[in-house]
Amino acid sequence: MRGAARRIVILLGVVLGVTALVSLLVGLAAGSSVSRSVSAGFYIVGCFLVVLGFFSGLRGPVRPRGKDAEDEKPLSAFFSSGLWGGVRTASPDERADALGTAWFFLLLGIVLVLAGVLVDSRVGFL
Repeated sequence: MRGAARRIVILLGVVLGVTALVSLLVGLAAGSSVSRSVSAGFYIVGCFLVVLGFFSGLRGPVRPRGKDAEDEKPLSAFFSSGLWGGVRTASPDERADALGTAWFFLLLGIVLVLAGVLVDSRVGFL
């Protein structure tokens, strides 16, 4: 558990650092203030990650059939014929992975938006 927490903190630090650096460079090139450009970068990337997490969580319980999954039964003859070669029911591991990924993107996006609020000079926290 400690290793996972350490990796999440490192990943969060890298995302915050890269976002701050890129938005700072873009903001300085555009003539904006440091706090405004960094907070806008956090807002933009955070909102993108929240939307990504939302849409990643909307995946249904079916997946396209792969070429190596010949022994699995398709859901119906309607889906099995046609261009895609059919669909199959997602395994419990695939569903859990999709849910975990969605929550991860949502929480990372929320943390970035909150970091943007903390850095924003118009809000007045710092």
